[in-house]
Amino acid sequence: MMTKPMLIEKLKNILLVVLLLSTILLLYFFWGNLSFEKLGMQEPQIEQEVPSVREVLRPYRMIINFGSENYTVVTTEKPYLWDGAENIGFIYELKKFSQTENLLVEEITYSQYQEIMNYKSSIRAEFQYNIPFADFCSEYEIKKNQSYNAIETLTTVGYSEGSPESIFLYDGKNSKYYRIVADSDQTTFTALISTVEQEGYLNYYPISVYLGIENHTLVLPELQANLKSFSYQQEAYAHQVDKINEMAESFFGENFDFVRKIKEDNGTIIYMYGYGQNVLIVNNDGSFVYKEDEPDRVSSQQSYFDSLKTALQYVASHGSWGSLDGAVMKPYLKNIRINPEGKKGYRFIFGMEINGTRLYYEQGEIITVDVIQGQVTYYNRNMIHFDQEEVNTLQAASFEDTATAGNTIAQNYQYIYGILINTKNITEPVDQSRIFEEVAGLITNIQTGYVKTLNSSQDFEVSPAWIVSINRINIYFDLYSAEPLGYSEE
Repeated sequence: MMTKPMLIEKLKNILLVVLLLSTILLLYFFWGNLSFEKLGMQEPQIEQEVPSVREVLRPYRMIINFGSENYTVVTTEKPYLWDGAENIGFIYELKKFSQTENLLVEEITYSQYQEIMNYKSSIRAEFQYNIPFADFCSEYEIKKNQSYNAIETLTTVGYSEGSPESIFLYDGKNSKYYRIVADSDQTTFTALISTVEQEGYLNYYPISVYLGIENHTLVLPELQANLKSFSYQQEAYAHQVDKINEMAESFFGENFDFVRKIKEDNGTIIYMYGYGQNVLIVNNDGSFVYKEDEPDRVSSQQSYFDSLKTALQYVASHGSWGSLDGAVMKPYLKNIRINPEGKKGYRFIFGMEINGTRLYYEQGEIITVDVIQGQVTYYNRNMIHFDQEEVNTLQAASFEDTATAGNTIAQNYQYIYGILINTKNITEPVDQSRIFEEVAGLITNIQTGYVKTLNSSQDFEVSPAWIVSINRINIYFDLYSAEPLGYSEE
């Protein structure tokens, strides 16, 4: 029979073992680079709408040639042209074409590509980034012919009546052009082009017609628009405690026991776990930045589209795809960078459309997400909020004549030249008599949109603009007065 002193001694030993195990466990928590999941700080499962890959992966523009130097450029207004109903659109035509036996892939020259796309009844879809072609075929259920292995990325895809049995592709990563040839015409692209023609369209012409220079960039000769300036706010500011805490909880859960909160003199708030393994920065300008250490282990690389799906889901559960207060915007994939900063994965940059019109920032991007080895390691969110009803009312007003694209260039070519010098896109000074010709010859695109410019006042406005692009530089001008509004570099 155990005596009382023996029982007390045994209880002491048990207590010492428990304390020892607790100490080891706590040391493991603090020094073992423990994840939030092991701490029981799982992210809350918030029901949010997640856009699909097909909703965000859309061409930058689609160009249709009707012949006789008569074109139209489609950006957002005819979504069926890319991925429409069961029996219409580029995706439908590519799927049907891929079922053809004995397809042949051959590389062609840039001049051959240009020549064939200048034929009447040609259409091409252009992206601003390179999509891995094998992944693209898998995602869209396009049958992969063995000869497709020669094509690494898809940047532009097109059809031309000049070679109706062919599909034409541009691989932007390797600067190569390809022609995929069938035994006969297997598509109905001509019917698609006729549909656009019958519905009516805006006429675009080469800029050379108006400015007398060698440049085939397409522009509108004149335009009436209903875009108006409107006021905005950042979706959240550091002083909005409840809103900031709600955002922080989406990253760290409700348990903040292991998260330090630091408030800097300028109002920026920093939430930090451990020694900086996970950091959320709430900037005083209303933007959020979240950083997380990349995985220690080397795992198999997630595919392009699986990584994109990861990014889409992540944003939906960490702020949503609209503003925190409910302003409605439609996201699209604006750009992508492979292996950002030398890390194996993808950086996805998302833009937004407001009632079908793209929104540009003079500084920064709206949403940026890095997916490294299947894990989100960087998330930058700089969303705005606005009165949706006000914007809808403004756009319901009458259309007004805009400044023409040609006059905008003629009025501001010296300003554009100064920007090209400052950004080192022109390295040698140009003779004064040739500046206009030099600037006009470099233009790669002219379109309309909204722009959020840098503004030190409290009355922030989004403005309708002409957006003049020269390679990766966007230069903004007031849509109606052609006055300069600023520029950005992508």
